Amino acid sequence: MIDELLTLLLARIITLLPNYLILLKKLEIGVFFFCWRSHRQAKNLPTFYGSLEDKLKEQAISEYSHAQIFCKLTGSTLNMTGAGLISREEKAAFDWGCVNWDTSGESYQVDGMSTRYLSAKVFFGFRTANSYGWCDRLAFMYVLEDFQALFYKQLLYFVPPEVQEELLPIAEDELTHAINIHASLWYIAGVERQQWLIFLWQVRKYSALACIPFDALYLYLSSLFQSSKVKLIKLIN
Repeated sequence: MIDELLTLLLARIITLLPNYLILLKKLEIGVFFFCWRSHRQAKNLPTFYGSLEDKLKEQAISEYSHAQIFCKLTGSTLNMTGAGLISREEKAAFDWGCVNWDTSGESYQVDGMSTRYLSAKVFFGFRTANSYGWCDRLAFMYVLEDFQALFYKQLLYFVPPEVQEELLPIAEDELTHAINIHASLWYIAGVERQQWLIFLWQVRKYSALACIPFDALYLYLSSLFQSSKVKLIKLIN
């Protein structure tokens, strides 16, 4: 019930931002990179239903497809499939982190997302997401994916019909990711440690959520500044 109320409030705050779909696109690309790099690090780590390496690769491709959906909604595109991107850039997994969208001139530096926003800094304890071991990593991935699935469902109340159609399958995918990660964590950490780790990261999640209004205000003011800057350049030219 608490998470339902929080995600409803968060969905309302996010959709008040003028470029919220671009923000969601960037977040999904960030998750793709994290899962892809984690997949490259997870060699020889088993789960009871297959290798963690393969499961993380599947999730990376899924997250990339989500980013592509938001690209379509914002009028941009990444001209490769997730699987093709992984295959092409596999050797550069830990060096490459800048994304360019088609011919729009839009680019985004993915690295540093876990320390870019106040809420992310609080959640990750002012460390990078990649600095944690596997048990903590799977625990916070589960907490985030489970919360994100609910968040996308709550977004349905505030977005137009054409966006609703795209969001529902994404929410279902995120829930599947959460279930798979939960099973992997159970296998690697055991029941008691799994429960304790999830509890700790849930506490961090609620602390981070308290910082969301400050991040939203910062993003809103930044978007206004960028909009004013573009208008000024057009007037000068």
